[in-house]
Amino acid sequence: MAARLSLYWVLLAFGVAGLARADTIRLKNGAVVEGTIVSEDDTQVTVEMDYASRTITMRQTVRRADIAEIIRLTKEEKAQRAMEKAFDQVQEYQLDPNTSEPLSYYDHVINDVFRPFLRLYPNSPHEQEVNKKIEAWTAERDKVASGLARLGNEWMPKDEAERRVELSRAQRLLDQGRAALTQSNFVEALDQFKAVISSSKRPEIATMARRFYSETCRLWLESLERQRQLLGDEIKMYEDRATRTLQKRTDAELRLRAASRTGGRSGTNTQDWAEETAMAKLRTEYEHAYSEHAEASRHLSELRLQLAGLDQSVTQAQACGTTYPAGPAESAPPAAQSATSPPPSSTETSTPSTEASSPEAGAFSQVGDLVRRYWIVGVIVLVGGLWGLSRLTTRR
Repeated sequence: MAARLSLYWVLLAFGVAGLARADTIRLKNGAVVEGTIVSEDDTQVTVEMDYASRTITMRQTVRRADIAEIIRLTKEEKAQRAMEKAFDQVQEYQLDPNTSEPLSYYDHVINDVFRPFLRLYPNSPHEQEVNKKIEAWTAERDKVASGLARLGNEWMPKDEAERRVELSRAQRLLDQGRAALTQSNFVEALDQFKAVISSSKRPEIATMARRFYSETCRLWLESLERQRQLLGDEIKMYEDRATRTLQKRTDAELRLRAASRTGGRSGTNTQDWAEETAMAKLRTEYEHAYSEHAEASRHLSELRLQLAGLDQSVTQAQACGTTYPAGPAESAPPAAQSATSPPPSSTETSTPSTEASSPEAGAFSQVGDLVRRYWIVGVIVLVGGLWGLSRLTTRR
């Protein structure tokens, strides 16, 4: 009897392969729709179709008025189709050649996927293949139950595998951090080192990452201080330029107002050609001086905004050095040394340089900086108001 059933499934698998493997609907326009008829009524038929090795399922509804012929699967063909679909799901479970799985996962796949298939489809043409899967998965499950873990093509104690995985992950993050550091992308480098510190369970790796983190904070702070010095020099230059152009604009405005008053006292409605030429020249000089001062003031404001943002970054860099103190320099164990390499610069313990000052002194210093940086703004506003008032007076 078993031999007859086996022969039946073989014939069904190979002999029926030439027959329709799905319900087939031929339309009057010549198109063909193949799938499983899931519902139908007097007006329409709905077909479920599988694509990409039955991993994608779609439904299509066809009007009966458009149908020329329906070829339905036999009972045996439907059973064959259901078995093949179930086997496709079994085939989705493959052992990973590079890593092992938790013990519960092996039990789930063996007891909830493989064995149910054999119970539902006894003596199927895939029986031998599924039994081989059960044997392979059970063998690997027993190794995991004994305390082993797979890493690549090698089986080893679970603790050793976890240690190697952590070293590999730490190596990748540290490499990414050092690569970001070589491009002066300090924030990204700090994120990579921080990820190692927060996730590592091994003290030697965490200690190494802390040293990298602290060194990155120091280098970032030094870079910001250099940028702040250069920006401060440029601000001073534009403050001088704004002062000079303001004086130039003020002088041009005074000359223009004086010429306007002289022309007004003449008592005539017209001026000769020389006076008109002189007034036009004075207006041009004033407009040029006004434009120069406006451009210098605009650029100065942009530089001060940049400095404010830079000051915030400096504060952040100063604080990051205390987030993960490096501690005393220690020699990394051989395993950690083999998995990591020194950062681009010295890995000796370093702390961010900060100015030693009291809170009161810092507050007075900040007030002094505000007065020094923004006094020119008050002068500009005052002179602008006087100039506007003078223009109104001149027009009258």
